[in-house]
Amino acid sequence: MAPWLVIMALTFPSVAVAQEGTIEQLVATALDRSPDIRAARTAITAAGGQLTQAGLRPNPMVSASRMLMTGEQHQTLVEVDWPLDLFRRPARIVTAQHAVEATTLSVQDRERLLAATVRALAGRLLAARRNVEIMSEALTAARRMRELLDSRVTEGELPKLDANIAAVEAGRIEADLTLAQAEAEGAAIELKAVAGLGPNDPLVLRESLEGLVGGTPAPASLVSFDPSAPPAPPAPPASTGVSAIAARADVREATARVALADAKLEQARREGRADLTLTGNYGREGYGFAQRGFDSAGRLVPVQGSFHSFEIGARLMLPLRNRNQGAIAVAEAERIGEQEWLAARQLAAQAEIDAAVVRDREALRAVDMYATSIRDLARQNVDVQLEAYDLGRTPLSDLLAEQRRYLDVESAYTAVLARAYDARVTLRRARGEIR
Repeated sequence: MAPWLVIMALTFPSVAVAQEGTIEQLVATALDRSPDIRAARTAITAAGGQLTQAGLRPNPMVSASRMLMTGEQHQTLVEVDWPLDLFRRPARIVTAQHAVEATTLSVQDRERLLAATVRALAGRLLAARRNVEIMSEALTAARRMRELLDSRVTEGELPKLDANIAAVEAGRIEADLTLAQAEAEGAAIELKAVAGLGPNDPLVLRESLEGLVGGTPAPASLVSFDPSAPPAPPAPPASTGVSAIAARADVREATARVALADAKLEQARREGRADLTLTGNYGREGYGFAQRGFDSAGRLVPVQGSFHSFEIGARLMLPLRNRNQGAIAVAEAERIGEQEWLAARQLAAQAEIDAAVVRDREALRAVDMYATSIRDLARQNVDVQLEAYDLGRTPLSDLLAEQRRYLDVESAYTAVLARAYDARVTLRRARGEIR
């Protein structure tokens, strides 16, 4: 093969320069800095406050009065009501405890979805960057080829049409590169927003789709391609049993809300029972008259006196008319609804896991097909066209068409890698993984 044909060969590096971060570190950053998750976690604090409030007993009530009558008569009365809260407090505490559990699991489910979103957007960014690298190297090769053809046209070895065709091809690749760069920049902006990063914060990822999925990186050049590419690794074992479904945060939240509905029902029943309140009062009465009388010693003294009284009793609330029937009916209906919602989430979780396992397995098969045969054949076809053009057996348009087809294969491989990565992310989300 002529030396100038080697320069025409498309060169594709595996991925961009080594970077500092990983997707899992970005997920941890998102879980720590995302305003949405921070706002959701305040609900856990609020539920903890409701639990504290549920454990407090009702305050005693103190009342005092003073009655003045004609003359020197007066009466002072101090009363105390002490609610015993015999049946309501335990039910309140249990209800609040289940509310804390359900709220915590709800936040965990939002974290699960956020982690999956960050991973999916990171995969989109890596795919866009891979396309940028492919198009950049293709543009470099196309420009070199155009320069060589221009020089050969000047020397009279080739017609001007070949140089023009090469210039058109370089312009087309440059336009595609512009679109690929815009896609990469847009993906980075969206990923920063979801991860809780500012617009000016750096976003670096040192991973590649090939490394994450198990594909083979693009070759250094078409000529030096090594066809001994390792096959894609098998899909990780996936548990689709009851334990995998029960471990998901959304299913656990639905289970907790069923328990919460049971606790609310018991609380409504207890609030319809009788309750007892202790009462006590102290009274002081003073009486005086404008007359005088003799005391036990025979002395003349004013007719007056003070009297003290103490009273202890109880006040019983009798549930004769209001036994909290309406609240009990509401709680029973809510409990049935939560049970149905739990069944729906279990079915959805089972279907999501089963579908994710199938997609992950087949996507890896597609990656393996591209990595072990399709890309190899596409590169060999370009080699054949290069030799044929060098020998004058085929026009330049056929060579460019074959190189364009190879670019399409590389773009399709990127899309397959992205699909396989998305399938892996979906599988992790279906299993309920957060970190």
